[in-house]
Amino acid sequence: MSLANRPVWLPYAPWLFLLVWSAGYAMAKLALLYTGPLNLLALRFVGASAVLWPVVLIVRPAWPRWDAVRDILVVAFFLQLVHFGCIYVGLWLGASAGVMALFAASQPILITIVAGILTGLAIPARVWVGLGLGLCGAGWVIGVKGEFSDGALLGALLGFCAMVGLSIGQVYDKRTKPVCHPLLVYVLQYGFAGLVSAPIALALEGFDVIWTVPFVSALIFLVLVNSLLGIFLMLTMVRFGQISRVTSIMFLVPGVAALIAWFVVDEVMPILAWPGILCAACGVLLVLYAPTTEASGQ
Repeated sequence: MSLANRPVWLPYAPWLFLLVWSAGYAMAKLALLYTGPLNLLALRFVGASAVLWPVVLIVRPAWPRWDAVRDILVVAFFLQLVHFGCIYVGLWLGASAGVMALFAASQPILITIVAGILTGLAIPARVWVGLGLGLCGAGWVIGVKGEFSDGALLGALLGFCAMVGLSIGQVYDKRTKPVCHPLLVYVLQYGFAGLVSAPIALALEGFDVIWTVPFVSALIFLVLVNSLLGIFLMLTMVRFGQISRVTSIMFLVPGVAALIAWFVVDEVMPILAWPGILCAACGVLLVLYAPTTEASGQ
């Protein structure tokens, strides 16, 4: 694919990606009404692998070297198992989709911090201020919604851990840049995550699933839309240099996720909670758009 073949729909891809990403929280919350978090995690990964393997057999991409496979599996551990595992367990414990999405919106901040720690570079003060605003906003929403009992507070903490895991995975992937066909990257990631999560789910939860239309619909969304369509959009945007546009609108994730959760699982975000969402959004905007004064190496 060359730049001359840029898809006509590419300008809309970041907004579609934002919608797909935000809807994933509500759909996971819906699915967790009918199964446990580890079962949902395993079904997501196994389902995505089952869909992708026939494509691999048709395309037959070249198999990567072992060092690339190793790096891909490290990324899979943080990006798939830690990230989605923390989100699903957090939602199951009672954290709201809106609160979990608040932490997702802080991803650009956390990536900057993780990258700074791993490279030994100084982290600008505005990044710490942005993180502080994000945490204050999350605390405000948690307080207004009264999510202090039945594990909801622990669930919210896991939402923060999920974003730390995602940030570590993305920074590691960016630093190592494993040479591998994009299709095989995700086949390896989902296959590895499925092999790890399925036995753990069977050991701790058993195969406990209530097969209903809402559950199957949510699972199909998580596998085909949230995972595979999201991957397609991400790969296309990376190829054409549009991924920065996704980062620039991440501050919209909490609001969009809260609205979708209202329609899908009747999870109402109180009016008094919206200032907290705005506070967190300001923290992200501060990191993304504030002028920098760091030395440029001159």
